[in-house]
Amino acid sequence: ARAEGGGLRITGVATPVLGGALADVLLLAARRADDTVAHVVVDAADVSVRALKSVDPTRRSAEVTVDTVVPAARVLDGVNEDLARDYAAVLLSAEACGVAAWALTTATEYAKVREQFGRPIGQFQAIKHLCADMLVRVEQSRAVTWDAARAIDAGSDAPTRSLTAAIAATYAVEAAFTTTKDCVQILGGIGFTWEHDAHIYLRRGLTLRQYAGPAAFWRLRVCELASAGARRELVLDLPQEAERLRDTARAILAEVAQESGAEQRARLAPLGYAAPYLPKPYGIGAGPVEQLVIQQEMKALGVRLPDITMGNWVIPSLIAYGTEAQQQRFAPPTLRGEIQWCQLFSEPGAGSDLAAISTRATRTEGGWLINGQKVWTSRARESQWGILLARTSPDKPKHEGLTYFIVDMTAPGLDIRPLKEISGLAMFNEIFLEDLFVPDDMVVGKVDEGWQVARNTLGNERVHMGAGSSFGAGIANLVASVNGPAGEFVDGGFRERLGALVAEASSLALIELRTTLARLSGLEPGAGASVRKLVGTPHQQRESELSLELLGPLGAVDEGDGQKAAFGFLMSRCLTIAGGTTQVQLNVVGERILGLPRDPQPSEK
Repeated sequence: ARAEGGGLRITGVATPVLGGALADVLLLAARRADDTVAHVVVDAADVSVRALKSVDPTRRSAEVTVDTVVPAARVLDGVNEDLARDYAAVLLSAEACGVAAWALTTATEYAKVREQFGRPIGQFQAIKHLCADMLVRVEQSRAVTWDAARAIDAGSDAPTRSLTAAIAATYAVEAAFTTTKDCVQILGGIGFTWEHDAHIYLRRGLTLRQYAGPAAFWRLRVCELASAGARRELVLDLPQEAERLRDTARAILAEVAQESGAEQRARLAPLGYAAPYLPKPYGIGAGPVEQLVIQQEMKALGVRLPDITMGNWVIPSLIAYGTEAQQQRFAPPTLRGEIQWCQLFSEPGAGSDLAAISTRATRTEGGWLINGQKVWTSRARESQWGILLARTSPDKPKHEGLTYFIVDMTAPGLDIRPLKEISGLAMFNEIFLEDLFVPDDMVVGKVDEGWQVARNTLGNERVHMGAGSSFGAGIANLVASVNGPAGEFVDGGFRERLGALVAEASSLALIELRTTLARLSGLEPGAGASVRKLVGTPHQQRESELSLELLGPLGAVDEGDGQKAAFGFLMSRCLTIAGGTTQVQLNVVGERILGLPRDPQPSEK
């Protein structure tokens, strides 16, 4: 662009121009001699427009050749290129979410009905995992794109707006491309035909990616913005009823604010505030709004209750299935922090396949004798009581014939042996049970119905919402390192992976926020919790690996910063194993969220 006759002479070729073949008016960008960019409005009649053959035949583009003088009135001053880029990123991401969602639905519905080798292909683990991965991408993309649109709508400051837009583009555009490819793979031959719509969506995913730019560009932009100080603060707006509840919560919590954590728990438990989500008298039967109000007031007043760990699982099961005597004996002291619990479920031959346990419980006078072996029991040596699953009717199917027991961890017949882990610690234990006597009044629920008790934790009644930045302290420290003394190890590849971690952390926080909002609206939480577990544990592993890498050779030294980073990395390896491996969780998501056929039992194969 150069000045001419009071306007600008624009010369050159713009290609491809999205929608250019259909437009009557075009907005074009041209570079001046001083390297600034001019934005001009021209009529299509004043330029040469050649329709291009598009990879996506449903989305036309054109080559525009310009050699014309644009009057000053049609030169746009003050165009904010960053704002325009952010708008484009969010719009393309929103469309990409729809494309990815179509691919997910099409693939999973086909996998439910298409049969090969005598069963639906959705029953094969490879297909199930592929579909579950597609769901994860869709949920993450929806969450970050929703937030980017919110940031623009709310008029957020430029760094925040640009950060959310870049995070959206990092996920959604790539998700559309990858998920449509996976859809074609699951459809097989029919997906490769012109007649099926799959290729139309694949083409749309491809062109969205080309117009938006590669994910690597957006990951680097996320890192650049975050390292320059951009943050997305997540705030949960509670309904009006929250203020009515807040005064009561504040008054109760203020009375213990100056006490130690243990004393705070001991004093709040009788009031129902140690676990407010539980029904009275152990909690206060708090709904989602009241739970969040109490969390906010606890944080504001500095009230931090020591975690009762496994007690959080035990007490809901006792409330749902236990006798009144069991509830009164164990619930109050557990909530006061006086009893520590452990879980004796897993066995050498039954890890993720929990129902395959072989520990036996046989009738004896006044109770049961238990024989067998348990493993991977956390904090067994520190616990006074444990919950144990044992097989009481071996002739019944494996999910039946199990009974849920409460066991005294100091009783005769129970031998606890620590297991040293790769980290050097011994948090886990193996436990040998030899004629361990458990009285009848320590059976929770009905005999042979322990599977139902074990699966019950009232988990959907508990609501939690983190606050503050959309990525946590660990990521914040890594971001700070970009401008720190470890710069010699911070190259483009490191920055790109850090940008991906920042985006991933944000997606997890936003999924949690959306899940909480659903609960507050009385809706089912949906796939959010399952997706958070699937993504969250590998995310922590990647975070620990990047922290270790940042140290270079010092990361191989088992002292100082190297020791801390190596320990974090080694400990992180258990995260995708404990509580059900990632691979088993993919099966669960495929079956319970997407409705794919369950794996056949051995007798059905």
